[in-house]
Amino acid sequence: MPLRLPEPAAGRALLAACLLGLALAGCRSPGAAHGSTGGENRDRHGPSDVAEYIAGLESDERVRDLDPETVIAKLALWPEATIADIGCGPGVFALRFARAVPRGVVFAVDVEPKQLDALREQLLAGGFENVVPVLASYSTPHLPNASCDLLFIADTYHHIDDRVAYMRRLQRVLRSGGRLAVLEYKPGPLPVGPPPEKKLAAGEMQRELEAAGWKRTASFDTHPNHSFEVWTPTSVAR
Repeated sequence: MPLRLPEPAAGRALLAACLLGLALAGCRSPGAAHGSTGGENRDRHGPSDVAEYIAGLESDERVRDLDPETVIAKLALWPEATIADIGCGPGVFALRFARAVPRGVVFAVDVEPKQLDALREQLLAGGFENVVPVLASYSTPHLPNASCDLLFIADTYHHIDDRVAYMRRLQRVLRSGGRLAVLEYKPGPLPVGPPPEKKLAAGEMQRELEAAGWKRTASFDTHPNHSFEVWTPTSVAR
């Protein structure tokens, strides 16, 4: 069933506007204040050349493989939903989520400022007003408690350190009835994505999420190179 939210749209818009101002003020990397564009990728599991990495994330081949339209259709989003795209990169999903929830809010979360800079350019060019870029830390996405109806993680779960603890804490961000959706590379050799040794072993994500207090409620056989699963908390973390 689509998600129906109790908060007035005006209040949600005000929240988004306030957070957007704060987030954009902090999206520049430390070197940017001194006119520098150097520095390594803060994503410790990503390649060091962030510009090249962003180009790959936005490539037509990758977008076709991720098939965002099918993902959004399967998630059946309510137009006023609040979504957190964790590991958003330059916004492949965040921008599409924004269109799918025109009266909602999308928190676009990443640890790398240059990813958020690339997203910000697209937000300004496209006139998006319901996307809030959020500069995350390794241990937390810096999202308010009970703020989201959907937590979405695409091609990023294997980048998270101390995943069981992180995913357990993440439950606090969900509203009652909220969901976690994970799109993750399948194990083994594939024509796209990282080499097998940099991916999760078969069953690893399931074991970790169950240990973190999640239960799988849906699995979609829609992507040849990715698993696509929906999870809900077994109990809210404290």
